[in-house]
Amino acid sequence: MDVERMDGRTVAVFGGSSGVGLAVAKGMARLGARTIVISRSVTNGQRAVDTIHTHGRGSGLVESIVGDPSTRTGAELLATALTERTDRLDAFVSTAGSIGETGRTAAGVPRVFATNYLVHFQLLRSVLPMLDRTPGSRALMVGVAPALVKRIRNVRLDGVDPNASAAALMTQAVAWKLLLARHLADIRPEGPTVNVFHPGLIRSNLLATQSLPLRLVGSISNMFAKERCTVVEHLASSRSLAGISGRMVDDHGREVALPAIVTAENATAVWTTSERMAR
Repeated sequence: MDVERMDGRTVAVFGGSSGVGLAVAKGMARLGARTIVISRSVTNGQRAVDTIHTHGRGSGLVESIVGDPSTRTGAELLATALTERTDRLDAFVSTAGSIGETGRTAAGVPRVFATNYLVHFQLLRSVLPMLDRTPGSRALMVGVAPALVKRIRNVRLDGVDPNASAAALMTQAVAWKLLLARHLADIRPEGPTVNVFHPGLIRSNLLATQSLPLRLVGSISNMFAKERCTVVEHLASSRSLAGISGRMVDDHGREVALPAIVTAENATAVWTTSERMAR
């Protein structure tokens, strides 16, 4: 995978204070980009900035913005904060996620679905004007392993079942990300490229608060995990990829076959439903 220097470019990483997001933020800074970590916690955001500075000799400017995009207002406030910091956004990388999250948002949406899809939609929609103003910009959303994508069949397009299992909700969240990328590629061919990526096995604490078996899986996985998310470095930096949109790629930069549900009609339906849910 080809990777280019990103000096003079600005990247915002949502969920950049840990796991995949932190690996992405480190990579962006290492390539010379001005890197803005979006975090829900002041402490976590500053810790990420300090960590990147410590490990990123020769890095670009790194800073953090704190906010909560779980509501329309929160997402718009974060977008406003970004515009106050910079007049360009070359790449927006959305990496937040959770496993086994319980409960519902104030709007009644299961939190596991809200964290794995709805916040990505709300924040991406809010920063689209900045991406539009920046030639060659990219938006990237974290996905799952290609083997899991192949198993996606029919999912609801008109809403979310609040009684669905966490596994079903996470599957729906991934499917909707793929449909979101397809929709934006269809309706904004001259706008930012929007794609979904599988990060590969990246060192993470995602399972640290789960049941003992899952914690053990997390610990073992981290023994073999990578510190860098090279596929995002490739997708965000390579100028040859400008205009290639609506796809999913694996951790080696290879295109992943999308499930049959990813059609223009279904993508439009999901956009309409997402707009209704995002409040």
